[in-house]
Formats: sequence, structure tokens, C-alpha cells
Amino acid sequence: MENNNPAQEEQKVSSPKISIPVAIIVAGFLIMVGVLLTKNGGEKVVVNKTLSEQVGVSKEKLAECVQSIDATALGTKIQASVESAMKAVPADQRGTPYSIIIGSNGVKTEIRGADSVENVKKLIDEVLAGKVTTKYEGEVAITEEGDHLLGNPEAQVKIIEYSDFECPYCKIFHATLNQVVAESNGTVSWVYRHWPIHQGSMAKLVAAECVAKIKGNDAFWKYTELLFGLLETAQAPVNDQL
Repeated sequence: MENNNPAQEEQKVSSPKISIPVAIIVAGFLIMVGVLLTKNGGEKVVVNKTLSEQVGVSKEKLAECVQSIDATALGTKIQASVESAMKAVPADQRGTPYSIIIGSNGVKTEIRGADSVENVKKLIDEVLAGKVTTKYEGEVAITEEGDHLLGNPEAQVKIIEYSDFECPYCKIFHATLNQVVAESNGTVSWVYRHWPIHQGSMAKLVAAECVAKIKGNDAFWKYTELLFGLLETAQAPVNDQL
């Protein structure tokens, strides 16, 4: 199934191998302890609390956790998950966001890019009916250690998304999946998995993992909203928002 949406440009990238020096993680982490700039009538407003503090995690606790993370091992784990999930997707067609819709009946389909709410719901209906337009051919793990789930754990449909905190189309699709889950009456759950393909995103995902470790699943999801809030629009330069 061809996905005709702006995210197509995100798709046409080669699948990266994650190798992140600790120094880059630490440098990127400094962003997390900086101020968050928001706009109010065109004026920049300084928010005194860091992103982590806004979800109940102190700068000190976050810094301690970030230092303890084995970024190399985490990157290897993420890459293995991506390679398995996207096994049937050519390397030059891989990109973020990438999602798999899985029914309790075992039927699966995929979403390449930031599809609309209407199209996502249509694909969910196809999965529930047991007859999909595009059959998923990869080998995604239904559950992985450290998964972050939003919604009913016993939902009939699970959407597993591979996403990047510096991908503007991931921000758009994040809002889409939030709406889909909220309007599903408990029939759809959503699992967020990392795939850091943009510069600087590894530092953000490490911080998000630390928030989850320290404060739990709800704090992780709140933190994702704040991280994506650093990206103003799909057209704005990603790194300029930090």
C-alpha cells in the first residue's frame, strides 16, 4: 500500500546503525536541563522548570540515571528490534514513524509514515475484520522488555510504533495515535518504541527512558509530549527548537 503523505520524505533514508559515544549522550543531556522555550503572542517565555521536573523527576535524579545508562547496549537492543520489525522493508524505504497494527486475531498490517486518523481507523477496521489491504511481512515482537504502553493492555488491537523525538512527522503522528486510542473505547492500545535516526535524538530517548525508570509509565508518556513540544512545526528546522 502506497502511503501518500508528507512523511514520505522521512521514509527514504537508509537504516542507520546506532553507535553513540557517551560524550554525545552527556552533551545532549545538557539540553534536557536547559530551559524550555514556548511562544506566547510571538514572545519567548522562559519556563523555570526543566522538562523532567515538569513530570516530577529532579535534574539531579535524571542526571544520575543518564550517567548510568549503557548507551551502546541500548542502541544495540533498539537496532535489533528495528531490524526484525522492518525485515521486509527495503533499507532505502525505512523511516520514522513506522507502525504495525496487530489484532488479537493475529492479523497484522503496517503504516509507513504519518497517516491520518481516518486512515488509521480504516486499517484498524481491516485488521478486526481479518482482511487487510497490505499484509505485514516482518517479524515484530508483540512485547519487548521496557515497552511503553498507552491504553488498555487487553485491547483487541495493538499499534506498535517506531518513532524518533526529533522527527517532525513523528510529532504529527503522535497526536494522531493519541486521538485514535482516546476514541477507541478501550479497543486500541499503543506501544511506543524508539528508533533514533536524527542527530541528537539518542540523548532525548535516554532521558525519556530514565523518566520511565524513575517515575513510571504515566510520566514517560507525559514526557514524550514535552519532548515533541520542542518541535514547532513539520517545516521548522528540528535542531533550532532545542
